[in-house]
Amino acid sequence: MITAAVVLLLGGSGGWLVHTYGPYFGFHLFPPSPQRYADVALDLMEQGYHADGTEWRDARERVLEAADGAEGYADLHGVLAEAADVAGGNHSFFLTPDEAVDSADSAATGFRAPAVTVDGSVATVVVPEIGSVSEELQQRYADVAAADVAAAAPDVCGWVIDLRDNTGGNMYPMLSGLSPLLPNGTAMHFRTAFGAEMDVTVQDDGVGMNGNSIISVEEAPKVTDQPIALLQSERTASSGEAVLTAFRGLDPVESFGSDSAGYTSGNTVHTLYDGAELVLTNSVYVDRDGVNLDEKPIRPDHPTDAAEDDARQWLADADCG
Repeated sequence: MITAAVVLLLGGSGGWLVHTYGPYFGFHLFPPSPQRYADVALDLMEQGYHADGTEWRDARERVLEAADGAEGYADLHGVLAEAADVAGGNHSFFLTPDEAVDSADSAATGFRAPAVTVDGSVATVVVPEIGSVSEELQQRYADVAAADVAAAAPDVCGWVIDLRDNTGGNMYPMLSGLSPLLPNGTAMHFRTAFGAEMDVTVQDDGVGMNGNSIISVEEAPKVTDQPIALLQSERTASSGEAVLTAFRGLDPVESFGSDSAGYTSGNTVHTLYDGAELVLTNSVYVDRDGVNLDEKPIRPDHPTDAAEDDARQWLADADCG
């Protein structure tokens, strides 16, 4: 009854538009057939950073062949997961409905807010991963970091930002929380396989796209003239690497540790009709100086097995420590 009323309200052409294009934005007037389900997933994958060439065409054909005989959505999960790996590369993946629920539950139960500690004249900001959590937890994450950074700022002359255990997730709470330490303007870019660029920008109230903050925080004085040491490791991945990228090219900022994980690319999450999730890489990171990080690890300025000690010594050499 409700669906019929919606169609009537939309009118013939409007209903057709919603039925045709709505699934690409998570809206369905009717349950799709397994074949339609596969078509929508494949069309979304066409935006993948690596969705080109013979390997992708072969993967797409395998999905279409599987869809011809599929009796339900679950029959397609395996072949769609394989296609996602091809279309998006190593940073992309497919979650079944149960796996998507488990991932969200794990992110919520494992949530940790950033922590700021002050030792002498140096503040250390530990920036943990943040997965697929509620908007409330995203906001809490950013607010805690921004408030604690602002509170520490009057008493310190240098900073350590610890990303060594940051395996990724949502970069906007991370960057908004650190926004008092970032100058306003473009911090980095996302670049698609088609060459289009989207700017990640810093404002007084946080970080977002093209001048609009996605996660807003209370405005605080900027602290952009003090030395900042970034700690990184092979576990620093994805959004953790986005934080590294946002600080690249700034003075006085230097990084310490080992090469990062090499997931320097942007993902989009698409939820399919049955609750399965397609996490698809559709862009790569480009730093403020125009350097394409090209899904490669970020090498630290100071490769070292004693990142924290060496960072503190560098700060001391800069008359802070």
